[in-house]
Amino acid sequence: MALPAATNFGIGFLALFVMSLGTWGARGGGLSMGLTAHLPPPPPMAPLLGTIFALGLLFLQTAGLPVPRANAPILCYNFSITPRPSLGQPWCDIQGIISGNTFLRYGCGGEKVKLIGPWGTKLNDTEFWERQTETLKDLLEELKKKLLDMKAEDFPHSDSISLQGRMVCKPGDNGRTSASWELHINKQKTYSFNSESKKWTVPHPKDQLVKTTLNSDRDLTSSLMKISDGDCKKWLEQISVHCDEMLGTTALPGPQHVPVPSRATAIRPTTWVLLGILICFIIIVI
Repeated sequence: MALPAATNFGIGFLALFVMSLGTWGARGGGLSMGLTAHLPPPPPMAPLLGTIFALGLLFLQTAGLPVPRANAPILCYNFSITPRPSLGQPWCDIQGIISGNTFLRYGCGGEKVKLIGPWGTKLNDTEFWERQTETLKDLLEELKKKLLDMKAEDFPHSDSISLQGRMVCKPGDNGRTSASWELHINKQKTYSFNSESKKWTVPHPKDQLVKTTLNSDRDLTSSLMKISDGDCKKWLEQISVHCDEMLGTTALPGPQHVPVPSRATAIRPTTWVLLGILICFIIIVI
C-alpha cells in the first residue's frame, strides 16, 4: 500500500503544481495593468515545465513504476512473389529484418532457412524460425493464387506480374502488438492492409476493383489477422529475450531469489530523497 500511496502523492503533487503555474501566469497577466509594471517578468514557462516533467519521470522510475522503452525491437519481413519463375528460381523470397538488421533469408521451394548476421547468430533456433517462415509461406501461397486471378482481369497488358510486400510487427500500447501490411504489384501500385479496420486501402480510385477483390477474400483477411494478432506477438517475444544483449547492455548480476519487501521497506530511500528535492525545487521557484 505504501508504494501506490507515494506514487499517487507524487503524481498528484506534480499535477497540482502544473495547475498552479497556470494560475500564477493568469495572475501575472491581471496585475500587469497595475502594480506589476515595476516587477520583473516571470521566468520562462517552457524550461520550467520541462524540468518538472523530467523530475517527475525520474521519481516514477525510482518508485519502481515501468517507464516506456524507447529501443523496443521492430520485426520486418520483406517478401516477393513471382508466380511463374524461371527454371531453378524460387517462386517466393522472404527476408527477415530486426530494427534494420537482416537476420533471415528463405527461398520457397525446399530451401532451408538461413540465419545470418549478428541477430541470426543470437537467434539460433532454426526450428522456431522455420515454423515462422512456414506461416508466412502459407500466406504467400494465398497471395500467389490471388495474383494469378488478378492477372487476366486487372492487368491485361502485363506480360508478367509480380508482387512485393512488407509486414512490420512492432510493440504497441498496453503490452499489445501491432502489424501493418503493404503490397506492391509490379513495383508500382501499393495496397495497404489495416489490421484495426480489417480493410484494404488503395492510392487511386481506379484501383477500387482490386480493393473490392481483396476485401472480399475472407480467407486472406483471416490469415492476415491471425499473424497480426497472434504470431506477431510470439515473434517479438522471442526477439525481446536477446534485445538488451544485442544493444550492448547487460543485466546487473543479482541473487536468484529476491525476497518480497515488507511494508516498512516498500519505498526505497532514494524515492523519498528525490521527492524531497522536487518539493524544495518547487518552493524555491514559487
